[in-house]
Amino acid sequence: MRRTLLLVLSLMLTAPQSRAEEAEALAGRAFEGAQWVLATQAARAVAQVGVRAAAGDGPLGTRIRARQAAEADLARLTRALADPGANADSTRAEIRRLSDEVEALDAEIRRDFPDYAEMASPRPLSYAEVQALLAPGEALLLILSSNAATYVWAVSPDATAWHRSDMGAAEVEAAVRALRADLDPTGPSRGAAALEDDTPAEAAFDTGTAHALYAALIAPVAGALGGADSLFVVKDGPLSSLPLSVLLTAPHNGPLAEAPWLARRYATTTLPAVASLGSIRAGIAAAPRVPRFAGFGDPVFGGAEAPLQVASRSIGDFFGDTGTQLDAIRQLPSLPGTARELRRIAQLFPGAAELRLGPEASEASVKAADLTGVTVLSFATHGLITGDISGLAEPALAFTPPKVACAADDGLLTASEASALTLDADWVILSACNTAAGDGTPGAEGLSGLARAFLFAGARAILVSHWPVRDDVAARLTADTLARLAEDPGLGRAEALRRATLALMADGVDPSLAHPSAWAPFVVVGEGGAPRGG
Repeated sequence: MRRTLLLVLSLMLTAPQSRAEEAEALAGRAFEGAQWVLATQAARAVAQVGVRAAAGDGPLGTRIRARQAAEADLARLTRALADPGANADSTRAEIRRLSDEVEALDAEIRRDFPDYAEMASPRPLSYAEVQALLAPGEALLLILSSNAATYVWAVSPDATAWHRSDMGAAEVEAAVRALRADLDPTGPSRGAAALEDDTPAEAAFDTGTAHALYAALIAPVAGALGGADSLFVVKDGPLSSLPLSVLLTAPHNGPLAEAPWLARRYATTTLPAVASLGSIRAGIAAAPRVPRFAGFGDPVFGGAEAPLQVASRSIGDFFGDTGTQLDAIRQLPSLPGTARELRRIAQLFPGAAELRLGPEASEASVKAADLTGVTVLSFATHGLITGDISGLAEPALAFTPPKVACAADDGLLTASEASALTLDADWVILSACNTAAGDGTPGAEGLSGLARAFLFAGARAILVSHWPVRDDVAARLTADTLARLAEDPGLGRAEALRRATLALMADGVDPSLAHPSAWAPFVVVGEGGAPRGG
């Protein structure tokens, strides 16, 4: 299906046009067609948040959440049927029961909320519809790669543009792989302690490739972005694993601290789909709430605190080939910096912060907590992706392991378990490693896994990472970003993160912080604007 849609798009955009207005109209239709190609589960998760916001907190909202939870359970049980060890008869019986429940809920919801079906399944938006959703100073960038080319659309409130680059998906993938080689330390999960002495010389970064990608994909449409300083980005394929903030807007051969990073020009927010812009803004007009913070971190692990020097080792190096999953979790390196990080953030919410640290930072405590009134929720721990631990079939956050594993607490909050949480958060901060990563399956979408799970659970925005994060950097970036929002609530999440990032890369004490491997792992997904009641 994707291949067919891409072929149609290619024919549309390469067909000769006799008039400029015909070419522009065709580009607009191709813009909508590209959105069908990019339809993702993450986009659907964002749409669910908008639906719940539109329905409110009454009985209708409760039924919609129950319907969405049943649908998630159906997907989980359907996947479980493929497990040779599953009880197929009981699983099929539960699938039939849930299917009947969804059908009954659908009938009730259609009666009370006729627009539910349309809102829950986001449709492509036209140029004009996107422009109506964009505020002054905002723009949207859509990037779609095919085997033969990469197509880029730019939309601002008063301009549109599109460009066909001859860089196909394979060439883009090679460029991204080259940059990721310099960015991803493949370190021991969430982070490593910063060196206090003997700071190494500035690490290398492929500035030529970073500028070449910008020149090939973004520069040709930059004129349509106008004076925008906030950029919503929808991208697929290899680019989904690369923050655009690390691209260079001009050639550069000097110190990285002086490089013309795209981060200097734009605050970027990742969207799963163009239609997500409408979904996330469905809840902006909600009544302001009293800010409240909840943080879970500094779990009790048995491994030693990991120094920065071992950041080239993969998380798999911490686990042997024998032992149980609990044994593997117990071997994870400790993260003492996470307690300092969360305590610093809690100070921004006087009288309205709750921390679960050490032994209290357990999977069971997360599931038992009442998080419905929390506006900012942070998890500061190890993030694991599929395969990091033997038997781990989906991304997860690691917590203080129990003495004996059970269904309610095995030490890992998986993506499917996170999606079952009931949240109404303006922002969920996943201060861990690889929390933007997919589920590890071939061809998986870039924002599946934990990111999709927390969006589905009710987060309007999330902060996720694209590679292992230094412990000291995670603490500084998350706390500084929230401190800037506390000082200026109208700043917007993406802009607050951008300013915290610029301050980090300008640190003259530790030159290693100027490298994008340190300052660029985190991205905002969802609503990058100001939080409600913030």
